[in-house]
Amino acid sequence: MNILAIGNVFNPSGVSVHIINVLKELAKMGNEVTLYVPSFLVKEDYNVLRDLEKNGVNVYHSVYEVIEKRLNTTVNRYLYFIDSHTVYLRWNNIGLDKIYVDNLSKETKADVIYDMHEDSITLRLAYHISKKMGKPVVKLLHDEPFRNSFGRGYRKFMGFSGLIYDTLMWSFYKLDKRAFIRSMRDRILRGIAAVSKAPVYLSNIDKITSKYNVKLRVFKVGNAFNKDLIYKYRKVKNKENYAVFFARLVPQKGIRELPKIAELIDSKIIVFGKFFNERDKRLLIGNPKIEYRGYRPIEELYDTVSRAKVLVYPSHQDGFSLVVLDTLALGTSIVTYDIPAIRLVYSGLKPVRIVKEYDIKSMARAANEVLKMGDEEYEMEHNDEEVRKFLDDHSSWEKVAKETYDFLSEFI
Repeated sequence: MNILAIGNVFNPSGVSVHIINVLKELAKMGNEVTLYVPSFLVKEDYNVLRDLEKNGVNVYHSVYEVIEKRLNTTVNRYLYFIDSHTVYLRWNNIGLDKIYVDNLSKETKADVIYDMHEDSITLRLAYHISKKMGKPVVKLLHDEPFRNSFGRGYRKFMGFSGLIYDTLMWSFYKLDKRAFIRSMRDRILRGIAAVSKAPVYLSNIDKITSKYNVKLRVFKVGNAFNKDLIYKYRKVKNKENYAVFFARLVPQKGIRELPKIAELIDSKIIVFGKFFNERDKRLLIGNPKIEYRGYRPIEELYDTVSRAKVLVYPSHQDGFSLVVLDTLALGTSIVTYDIPAIRLVYSGLKPVRIVKEYDIKSMARAANEVLKMGDEEYEMEHNDEEVRKFLDDHSSWEKVAKETYDFLSEFI
């Protein structure tokens, strides 16, 4: 199969991890895979591109041209935020990518166009590529593409700025939804896959796909962990008495609640990750109960997480959560909020304790209970049959790629 993938491989996020690993596996299966990174998402990181090419993925030459000619100048993130959610109002304006799309259709063979993001801005690009190439678009949802609710509830943990964000999102979701409906109605968007039930649950997109006869698939194994690396560090005995947190250090992941949680738990919290603004950094740096380690090599992160007794994870936004998956595979227990992605993916697994969202006291109480657990009880939870089966199911990116291949094959 010839697959033209649209994806951002440059972000330090679970989305990029999924894209990189699935593309490698699809290429390993014998497919001809070409990666096109939209010009507005290109960053100067040759290592990730070379790694993909070494593993059989063709990186379209435009990606290198954007880097070398510095065509993608840094855009204000607030302006990009607005632009990315208002593409429906400028549907035919794909900017710099127009030049590359014209050439792409002449130079690249494709049976299917796989847009590996839930965003309407990449959907617009995929739509125009499809028009040029006459091939169907299949889209992948990590998070929900839109909601019918008033924003994402950011006002509850970000205050006034969160209220502004939710108000904007209430309007933007209407435009994002129209972009999807247009693409389905025009018979361009023919299939939608999701890494879990959460994006479908939050968007009710199944009602729209049903109306326009678009195939919808929730992958049974939407994500995986790197078994060869993680199992070098997996540890369920002789844990050390501290908590850990790692993720993108943004309010959506609960970092503004973290200092309050730290005050209530009976250990320090070691934090890994990258800050995106000074205000959030000031909240954590200097707190006597929080030890900030920074953005560290993956081996150091896994070693520290594997020795910790509990991950405190007050995230408000996830589509699957590779953080929770990696932590569980490392043999460390988790306390997390009851958001759809956690409930729909991890509910029923003993080492994953789920508390009501925004309930800081319950999160701290659950974390303290784990910290007080004896070694035998702790080990038994992690060796539970359901936990072992879950980890076995999610221990191979090949399984994710196989599901992806099977779904894409339905459009040829």
